[in-house]
Amino acid sequence: MGELVLERITKYYGQFKALDNVSLRINRGEIFTLLGPSGCGKSTTLRVIAGLELPEEGKVYLDGEDITLKKPYERSTAMMFQNYALWPHMTVFDNVAYGLKMKGYGREEIRKRVKWALELVGLSGLENRFPLQLSGGQQQRVALARAIVVEPKVLLLDEPLSNLDAKLRVRVREEIVTLQRKLGITMVYVTHDQEEAMSISDRIAIMDKGRVVQVGTPKEIYHKPTNFFVATFMGRSNVLRGVVKSVSDGLYRVALGKASLYGMAPGERPGIGEDVVVVIRHEAVRRALSGEETNVLEGTAERVSFIGLALQVKVRVEEGVSIIGYLRGDEEVEVGAPIRVAVSPEDVKIYPFSALED
Repeated sequence: MGELVLERITKYYGQFKALDNVSLRINRGEIFTLLGPSGCGKSTTLRVIAGLELPEEGKVYLDGEDITLKKPYERSTAMMFQNYALWPHMTVFDNVAYGLKMKGYGREEIRKRVKWALELVGLSGLENRFPLQLSGGQQQRVALARAIVVEPKVLLLDEPLSNLDAKLRVRVREEIVTLQRKLGITMVYVTHDQEEAMSISDRIAIMDKGRVVQVGTPKEIYHKPTNFFVATFMGRSNVLRGVVKSVSDGLYRVALGKASLYGMAPGERPGIGEDVVVVIRHEAVRRALSGEETNVLEGTAERVSFIGLALQVKVRVEEGVSIIGYLRGDEEVEVGAPIRVAVSPEDVKIYPFSALED
């Protein structure tokens, strides 16, 4: 169980529209991530699901039941907050047991459930410690144990790893996924970290300005962005201005100054002579092969940086036209040397010029 449906949710804070007609279907047992920049509405969406905010319009359904107006404690959801929200004067045991006590469970049942939850998160033996006696990672696990101990249908996590250092963040997110798979619980996860979302999610909803702009698997979101915002929000990309010169069988030839590239328009289709923006991911740019001519840009290596697995090269094609690419880490490129780079047409995404103003 744990199928969650949001139907045309709209939420205002004063005159500010925080959520604008948000509709989502979250399947049973999946990790569904709300991803987007600060202020896009992802945490507000989570709070509406939890019952901490009431929408002005729309409905929330859990397993077919309308829970829109139910109190937080009346729905089968549990929320883990960004700051963990642990009671500092309570032991680990009492923090985890708090929700069970509020639900009226008996002492022996509480003991069994707390023991089970702490074993799941690897904190057995720490029942009598206080939160300030724990590391950040351990506090995070206490908050997670407190959320799962009530066995909710849906577990809600609001940027739960943002207070951890980078190395610990990677380890803990792997533990969360392992735990979710073991329990089979539906999880709605909020983050602004693209790598985090890509690594843990079954599906991702990209949000911008209170709206859901695309929903899909991590691969779909990354490789098939439906609009300019998603294309530039996910990963690192070159954004170039150009003019459509020709169109044939869905393939567009775009002039970038004197140079030109062939590409595809995944959303609105621009016409010949229209100004457009071209989006090319850094990793899609490679060194051109000998004799290769199609979708090749010739220029000068303006900046070269070794970043471990790749050699990051900024190529100046002409005045006002530069492109950054990730070449193989073992390649040799000197600053100021001529260089030819290439990109496949399917990796050249073309959007109307008006996308820059949205």
